[in-house]
Parts: sequence; structure tokens; C-alpha cells
Amino acid sequence: MRTVRRAPMRQRTFCAVLIAALPVTLFCSGCALQTVTSASEGAAWGPSLLPSSRDYYPSVAKEQALTGRVGLECSIDGLGHARDIVVLESAGLVLDDAAVRVFSDGSFLVPPDWSTKGGPAKRFSYGVIFRLKGKPDVAPFEDHRLTVFITGSEYEYLRQPHGGP
Repeated sequence: MRTVRRAPMRQRTFCAVLIAALPVTLFCSGCALQTVTSASEGAAWGPSLLPSSRDYYPSVAKEQALTGRVGLECSIDGLGHARDIVVLESAGLVLDDAAVRVFSDGSFLVPPDWSTKGGPAKRFSYGVIFRLKGKPDVAPFEDHRLTVFITGSEYEYLRQPHGGP
């Protein structure tokens, strides 16, 4: 009779959650927030930001058709929340503040042993790219860090001409 060894229940549960969450995180079509990863040797990978349906594109940025990218660095605590967020590459105050808000409000997928293995003590680089439909694409980060895309519609705040009496 052959004995089959099974992974501990905690490990199987984490794997199931990771397998279920990863496609949602990577391919959240229709969401205002998308996390996209790209493979690169030597990149320091941190936990993935879980997708949100909240619109983080600032209305003033939409009105002025502002696009850009913000480079951030932060640590992730044992509960999956960003801590000590620092802007390393600015796209201007409006987009910088919105990028920090994305990370402050968001939750990250962390393994159950994140705290015991020293995860919260590490710092990770992330990118946030704000882009509008109809505007030229913003250049990706050269170091291929985990990047969040915040999208909006270019002409949502287009003023209509007034026909008057």
C-alpha cells in the first residue's frame, strides 16, 4: 500500500487563496485599479496589491488630462497594509497624493508566515501609472517593479457648448 503525503492544511489553504487571487489581481478588467507584474531577474518582488473597484483617478487630474507615473517604496505589515510609504519618483502633487492613497487604502496578499519570516521589515518598490484613454501611454518603470495602473476616461469632464436664447 502506498502512502500519500499531503501538505499541511494551512499551506493548502494559502495556496488555494493565492491561486484564486492571482488571476483577479493580474487581470481585473473593468476595474479602475489593475496590478500588473512583469518578470525580471533581480527585481525585488513584494506582495501584490489586491484590486479595488474604487476610482482613484483624481477628478482634477481628469479635468486637466494629467497622466504620469509615481514610484513608491513601502513596507507591508503582517495584516497586508502598506506602512511608511515614500514617494521616490514624483508625477506632481495631485498624482503623488492619489498614488499614496491607493497604497494607504489597499490590502496586499501576504503569506501566513509573513511576520515570522521578517516580511514587515523589508522595503519594496512599487509603481503607479495614471493613464487616460486617448492620451499617449506613460513609459513603464525600467526596473520592472510591480505596477498598478489607474485608468480614467479622457473626456469625462468635457464642457458642453451652451446654446442660449
